[in-house]
Amino acid sequence: MQLPAAFWTHPPELLHFDRWGRRCQHRTFRIPYTSSTATVTMASATATPPKPSARPNQPAPSLWSIPAPLQKLFNQFPLVTLDPNPLPARSQTLTSASDTLPTLYIFSSDEDALEGKPSINPTCLKWQTLLRLSHVPFLTSPSSNHASPTGSLPFLLPPRTVSPNPIPSTSIPLYISRHTNSPSPLPTSPRSEAYLSLLTPIRLAFLQTLYLTPAFTPLLKKFYIDPSTRSSLLGTILQTQLSAAASSAVLQGLGLHSQTGTGGIDSENLYADAAEALDSLAILLQESQTGWFFGEEKPGEFDAGLYGYVGVIMAHMDTPEGRLGGLVRRAGGGGGELVGWWERIRREAWGGDGLSEGGK
Repeated sequence: MQLPAAFWTHPPELLHFDRWGRRCQHRTFRIPYTSSTATVTMASATATPPKPSARPNQPAPSLWSIPAPLQKLFNQFPLVTLDPNPLPARSQTLTSASDTLPTLYIFSSDEDALEGKPSINPTCLKWQTLLRLSHVPFLTSPSSNHASPTGSLPFLLPPRTVSPNPIPSTSIPLYISRHTNSPSPLPTSPRSEAYLSLLTPIRLAFLQTLYLTPAFTPLLKKFYIDPSTRSSLLGTILQTQLSAAASSAVLQGLGLHSQTGTGGIDSENLYADAAEALDSLAILLQESQTGWFFGEEKPGEFDAGLYGYVGVIMAHMDTPEGRLGGLVRRAGGGGGELVGWWERIRREAWGGDGLSEGGK
């Protein structure tokens, strides 16, 4: 059967017809087909055409797209690259000289650093001493671990006219060899490695003395706390943090040692280990024909590393309360090898008489 043209051309309403092709309001219509009648049910269809998009070419919003209100706000404050911050005020005094001299950043006060005095930190004092023994002129500036590219002090900043890249402490021997007539640093020998391990018990005893002995709290505050803050509350918090960190380092270094002393640290074993290490180093000096470790013609990195501890001990801890000073003096049977060696380093590197930490 051919349906009327109105079936196809009538707009969107759903049309229904009876058997004679007349329009009706029923939901079904009957179409004669041979001898029987078929009932066709029209499914509901959407007659409303889709509304055209207001922005037919507008892409779908991205997950990372910025909402329009925020975009308008950001447009009012465009991204601007600011000029670099100027150097700290205290570093302005170094500007002219540091154009031609490297600067060693260490734990120190502003006044002591300006005068080139030794640091109380053993690691900083080691590299200070090695640079002086190598006759490399340099400046010193106070700093902190937070300002160091490696997260620890010291570090060396070459002259500003040469390179802006800082040099970590482990690369200072190479810097020295490039700027002096010294040979390139050689790999550490197994014998040197064995004696380097003797510095560990000395380090642990040093931490116990400076950070965990009440008699040396004024020294700790003078060199480590007061330069960092003027607030008594913050000073107390910082002292607690330093003491906790030192206690943790000592316990970790003790390893299997019994923890029966105050605060879980066996201080007697701690100082006994330090005394044994100092005795071994004094005997090593007795075997040297030159007065320097391993028979070297001049003091080297090992001498500077040990001096980092002995120098601070003899300058600030050689008191009745400081057991380490007495251990240095009695090392090797009381022959004075370590004390004589310390005095020679003082004269060679610092130009002093070996009795106190002086200036340049």
